[in-house]
Amino acid sequence: MSDIEQFLNAPPIDISLDEIRAALDKAPYEQQIHNPDTDMFLNGYKADYRSAAILIPIWQDPQDGELYTLLTQRALHMRNHPGQIAFPGGKHDPEDASIQYTALRETLEEVGLSPDCFDLLGELGEYCTLSGYCIRPIIAEMTRKSELSLCEDEVKCVHWVPLRYLLTPQNYRFKKRKLDPMSNGYFEVEYEGIRIWGVTAGILFGFYQTLARHIR
Repeated sequence: MSDIEQFLNAPPIDISLDEIRAALDKAPYEQQIHNPDTDMFLNGYKADYRSAAILIPIWQDPQDGELYTLLTQRALHMRNHPGQIAFPGGKHDPEDASIQYTALRETLEEVGLSPDCFDLLGELGEYCTLSGYCIRPIIAEMTRKSELSLCEDEVKCVHWVPLRYLLTPQNYRFKKRKLDPMSNGYFEVEYEGIRIWGVTAGILFGFYQTLARHIR
């Protein structure tokens, strides 16, 4: 059974912030996240990638203890991936002090949350894309929920999605799309009218795999 099939049939993960930190402390980021496209475009991926980072912000609701993660909807006028659901993030600039700094800088630019809102929990392995980026997901606890200030050039709106929902494989589907002369494959998950798919869903797949390896 492939890791995709195993994931789709795996049990949900209900996890605390302390358990996430403990799992990420075990250096899981040494293992790259499996992008299913690599199985279908064996000669289509680039050898030279540009580095990028995204932030997976996690907020614990003080009322019920539920964990939520912040997702953005890209502005509809953007040239690349307009309207898609994504984590805040972007390419690593040469002047960035670290890849973690890249994720925090992009989050500040896109949604107005400053680095002092976050406590870094850890990171995942890179997710490499057909467009030539290797994306490093950085996971952080949001320690204070300050008011958002969206960059309208990049972000249409934001969504808070329960982390437990995103760590339930039964909420996902795996789809294939014909791209001449081959097909590509991707995960997707829907939540209250939004569709999370492609790179974002693939990174969530990697997040689940990382947690599953280290909490059992």
